[in-house]
Amino acid sequence: MASKTITYVWKIPRPIDDVAARALMAAAYQIATKTDPHVTTVLVRSPIRATTWKNGKWVRDDPHLTICSKNSSQEQQKIHEAAHNYTKSMQDTTLLRVTPSGFTKADNTKDRRGKEIWPNGLPSEIIMHRGPEP
Repeated sequence: MASKTITYVWKIPRPIDDVAARALMAAAYQIATKTDPHVTTVLVRSPIRATTWKNGKWVRDDPHLTICSKNSSQEQQKIHEAAHNYTKSMQDTTLLRVTPSGFTKADNTKDRRGKEIWPNGLPSEIIMHRGPEP
Protein backbone atom coordinates (compact mmCIF):
# COMPACT_ATOMS: atom_id res chain seq x y z
CA MET A 1 0.00 0.00 0.00
CA ALA A 2 1.12 3.54 -0.68
CA SER A 3 2.32 5.68 2.18
CA LYS A 4 0.76 9.05 2.88
CA THR A 5 1.92 11.74 5.29
CA ILE A 6 -0.79 13.75 7.07
CA THR A 7 -0.26 16.62 9.47
CA TYR A 8 -2.80 16.62 12.30
CA VAL A 9 -3.40 20.01 13.91
CA TRP A 10 -5.12 20.13 17.30
CA LYS A 11 -7.57 23.01 17.90
CA ILE A 12 -8.84 21.14 20.94
CA PRO A 13 -6.41 19.87 23.59
CA ARG A 14 -4.85 16.62 22.37
CA PRO A 15 -6.07 13.79 24.59
CA ILE A 16 -3.39 12.78 27.09
CA ASP A 17 -4.34 9.14 26.51
CA ASP A 18 -2.51 8.19 23.30
CA VAL A 19 -5.15 5.55 22.43
CA ALA A 20 -7.90 8.20 22.57
CA ALA A 21 -5.80 10.64 20.51
CA ARG A 22 -5.11 8.01 17.86
CA ALA A 23 -8.81 7.09 17.71
CA LEU A 24 -9.67 10.73 17.01
CA MET A 25 -6.94 10.93 14.37
CA ALA A 26 -8.19 7.71 12.75
CA ALA A 27 -11.73 9.10 12.58
CA ALA A 28 -10.42 12.43 11.27
CA TYR A 29 -8.41 10.57 8.62
CA GLN A 30 -11.52 8.69 7.48
CA ILE A 31 -13.50 11.93 7.19
CA ALA A 32 -10.76 13.82 5.39
CA THR A 33 -9.91 11.12 2.86
CA LYS A 34 -13.58 10.54 2.05
CA THR A 35 -14.04 14.23 1.27
CA ASP A 36 -10.66 14.67 -0.49
CA PRO A 37 -8.31 11.74 -1.21
CA HIS A 38 -5.43 14.22 -1.62
CA VAL A 39 -5.70 15.66 1.89
CA THR A 40 -2.41 16.72 3.49
CA THR A 41 -3.50 18.48 6.69
CA VAL A 42 -6.36 17.86 9.12
CA LEU A 43 -7.56 20.19 11.88
CA VAL A 44 -9.27 18.32 14.73
CA ARG A 45 -11.84 20.95 15.79
CA SER A 46 -13.92 19.13 18.37
CA PRO A 47 -14.17 15.96 20.38
CA ILE A 48 -17.18 13.76 19.68
CA ARG A 49 -20.26 15.70 20.72
CA ALA A 50 -24.02 15.49 20.24
CA THR A 51 -24.74 19.18 19.62
CA THR A 52 -24.19 21.55 16.71
CA TRP A 53 -24.44 25.30 16.22
CA LYS A 54 -27.41 26.09 13.99
CA ASN A 55 -29.24 29.36 13.40
CA GLY A 56 -27.41 31.05 16.23
CA LYS A 57 -27.89 28.44 18.95
CA TRP A 58 -26.74 25.00 20.10
CA VAL A 59 -29.12 22.20 19.06
CA ARG A 60 -29.12 18.43 19.65
CA ASP A 61 -27.51 16.36 16.93
CA ASP A 62 -26.29 12.80 16.50
CA PRO A 63 -22.80 12.16 17.94
CA HIS A 64 -20.13 13.48 15.58
CA LEU A 65 -16.56 14.71 15.31
CA THR A 66 -15.87 18.02 13.51
CA ILE A 67 -12.74 18.47 11.41
CA CYS A 68 -11.39 20.75 8.73
CA SER A 69 -9.01 19.58 6.03
CA LYS A 70 -6.78 20.85 3.24
CA ASN A 71 -4.93 19.48 0.26
CA SER A 72 -1.62 21.03 -0.91
CA SER A 73 -3.38 23.54 -3.19
CA GLN A 74 -5.67 24.65 -0.37
CA GLU A 75 -2.67 24.99 1.95
CA GLN A 76 -1.12 27.47 -0.49
CA GLN A 77 -4.42 29.36 -0.76
CA LYS A 78 -4.92 29.27 3.04
CA ILE A 79 -8.42 27.80 2.72
CA HIS A 80 -10.07 24.67 4.16
CA GLU A 81 -13.28 22.63 4.13
CA ALA A 82 -15.13 21.44 7.22
CA ALA A 83 -16.88 18.10 7.68
CA HIS A 84 -18.66 16.03 10.32
CA ASN A 85 -18.09 12.33 10.94
CA TYR A 86 -21.23 10.91 12.51
CA THR A 87 -20.38 8.10 14.92
CA LYS A 88 -22.15 5.23 16.67
CA SER A 89 -21.94 6.88 20.08
CA MET A 90 -20.07 9.45 22.15
CA GLN A 91 -17.41 6.81 22.91
CA ASP A 92 -17.24 5.05 19.51
CA THR A 93 -15.39 6.74 16.62
CA THR A 94 -16.66 4.21 14.05
CA LEU A 95 -17.69 6.07 10.90
CA LEU A 96 -21.43 6.00 10.11
CA ARG A 97 -21.59 8.85 7.60
CA VAL A 98 -19.55 11.86 6.54
CA THR A 99 -21.18 15.19 5.78
CA PRO A 100 -18.77 17.68 4.19
CA SER A 101 -19.73 21.35 4.21
CA GLY A 102 -19.49 21.44 0.41
CA PHE A 103 -17.59 24.74 0.36
CA THR A 104 -14.25 26.18 1.41
CA LYS A 105 -13.52 29.04 3.80
CA ALA A 106 -10.46 31.17 4.38
CA ASP A 107 -8.37 29.93 7.32
CA ASN A 108 -8.71 33.32 9.03
CA THR A 109 -12.55 33.18 8.94
CA LYS A 110 -13.88 33.94 12.41
CA ASP A 111 -16.18 31.63 14.35
CA ARG A 112 -19.17 32.82 16.36
CA ARG A 113 -16.84 33.80 19.23
CA GLY A 114 -14.67 35.94 16.95
CA LYS A 115 -11.76 33.46 16.88
CA GLU A 116 -10.08 32.26 13.69
CA ILE A 117 -11.29 28.82 12.64
CA TRP A 118 -7.75 27.75 11.63
CA PRO A 119 -5.25 30.03 13.43
CA ASN A 120 -1.50 29.74 13.00
CA GLY A 121 0.68 28.17 15.66
CA LEU A 122 -1.57 25.34 16.89
CA PRO A 123 0.04 22.10 18.15
CA SER A 124 0.47 19.51 15.41
CA GLU A 125 1.94 16.11 14.70
CA ILE A 126 2.89 14.39 11.46
CA ILE A 127 1.75 10.81 10.92
CA MET A 128 2.83 8.47 8.11
CA HIS A 129 -0.05 6.25 7.04
CA ARG A 130 0.67 2.90 5.42
CA GLY A 131 -2.89 1.80 4.87
CA PRO A 132 -6.46 2.93 5.03
CA GLU A 133 -6.21 4.52 8.50
CA PRO A 134 -3.71 5.27 11.29
